Amino acid sequence: MTPALFLIAALGCGTGATLRYAISRLDRHGRFPWPTIVSNTAGSALLGCVAAAVIDGGAGVGWLLVLGGGVAGGLSTFSTLAVDAVILWREGRRRALLTYVTATLATGLGAAALGWAVGLALV
Repeated sequence: MTPALFLIAALGCGTGATLRYAISRLDRHGRFPWPTIVSNTAGSALLGCVAAAVIDGGAGVGWLLVLGGGVAGGLSTFSTLAVDAVILWREGRRRALLTYVTATLATGLGAAALGWAVGLALV
C-alpha cells in the first residue's frame, strides 16, 4: 500500500465516521437506536457494492481499501450496536433488544446483498 492510498483510506474513514455522527444527531432523543441501524445498513450496502466491484468485477483493490475499509468502516459501527444492546438489556427492554438485533442483522445482510447486485451492475 502506498502512503497516498493509506492517507486517502484514512480520510475515507473520517468521512464515514462524520456521516455516522450526523445520522446519530437526527434522533437525539429517541428511545430506540434507529441511527445505528441506519448507519450499519448504509455501511453494509456500500461494502457489498465495492466488494462485488472488486472481487467479481475486476475493479482495483484500492477501491476496497478506500471505500470499503475507509468510508464503510467509519460509517458502520459494531461497538455502538453492542453498547446499545447492553443498554436495552439493562433497561429490561428485552423485546426492543430482540427487535434491534434482528433488524440490524436483517437490514445489514439485505443491504450487503443489494449492494453486491448494484456493484456488479456498475462494472
